[in-house]
Amino acid sequence: RHRRVNNNNDDAADDDDDEYESDKDEDETNNNSRKQHAMTALGVPCKEWGMLHTPYKMVLAVNTELSMGKGKIAAQCGHAAVGCFQRALRQCPNGVRAWERTGCAKIAVKCPSTEELELLAAKAQSLGVPFYLVEDAGRTHIAAGSRTALGLFGPTRAFEDPSNHLKLM
Repeated sequence: RHRRVNNNNDDAADDDDDEYESDKDEDETNNNSRKQHAMTALGVPCKEWGMLHTPYKMVLAVNTELSMGKGKIAAQCGHAAVGCFQRALRQCPNGVRAWERTGCAKIAVKCPSTEELELLAAKAQSLGVPFYLVEDAGRTHIAAGSRTALGLFGPTRAFEDPSNHLKLM
């Protein structure tokens, strides 16, 4: 089972995986700081992204220090992708539509540590890039609260600094 944390008490199980998806970085949480930094990634707020800012991609960063199996990694990437998509749809709907029209590009990269995954999330937040951090529920071999994957969405140019140093999965 998984559930969204801080999401109007929505405990509905979407599958029988065992993840908690972290909404600690929810849009309303740091709304003021997001407004201050929202224009730094491309010179325009993400809510104004559209076809002019193509190409887009979704980056799925996997925490490799947790030594997850292939199935676990796939599930974590699924959680990160869905959460990131939902968040991006709220923050930059025209950007998501442009991404959908241009092939829905996604890449999976290796993130060597929890610390680097958290730094990447912080960098995305400071750049005004939609992101979604997945935390494990701890029902398998991964400790509860472990940060397993991170989804990032935006124009490819927005990722030149935060994630280009990470190797492909």
